[in-house]
Amino acid sequence: MPDLPYPHHRLQADGPDETGFALVVHIEEGGGGPLAGMTTQSVLDHLRAHLAGDDDAVTTSLTRYEVTTTDTP
Repeated sequence: MPDLPYPHHRLQADGPDETGFALVVHIEEGGGGPLAGMTTQSVLDHLRAHLAGDDDAVTTSLTRYEVTTTDTP
């Protein structure tokens, strides 16, 4: 897979038989900002809830990948 721009997220949903989905998501807000009433986090929360569904045996994990820099004197 080619390198994704940062930040991006990996959302993993696993079922009771260790099968499921792994989504890699890069969310880029438009020039005027996100859609009304939505944030990056709310979109990720919705995807996470959708994948989990009503099954208590489904587990989800969300990982954020970002690059940070620090200045050292």
